Amino acid sequence: MFNRNRGTMRAAVIAAVGVSAIGLASTSAWAKSDIYFAAGPHDVRMGRLIHLTGNGDDDNSTFNRFCIQERSGHGGWRTLKCSHGDYNGGGGLNMTVRAQHRGVVQFRGALVEGSSPKDKHPKVHTVSRTFSIAVR
Repeated sequence: MFNRNRGTMRAAVIAAVGVSAIGLASTSAWAKSDIYFAAGPHDVRMGRLIHLTGNGDDDNSTFNRFCIQERSGHGGWRTLKCSHGDYNGGGGLNMTVRAQHRGVVQFRGALVEGSSPKDKHPKVHTVSRTFSIAVR
């Protein structure tokens, strides 16, 4: 009797795995995006260079660009530079900026998307973590 219960349990587990595999196979594909951004050094003297690098991409069917943005104080984000961009892509940037004001300056990477390369109002799709640089 114990063996028959074991066989029943085994059949139930195999059936559950089969049903879940069918469910996973029938779901639609999700667009995948990836973004990387780094800024340094974390502490810099005024007039010195800050190195910014990053890249981003997305496999959706829109035109994507990777941009580097800056913010001083509590103001809004200002775009410093954007990659050329591509459909189903994004691009990468490697640049330096000079620290011009004392205080804390924040930088981040942003993946923006639009309907075409000439889209005047692209929307932000994904942003990276924010790097705070202390300028003394």
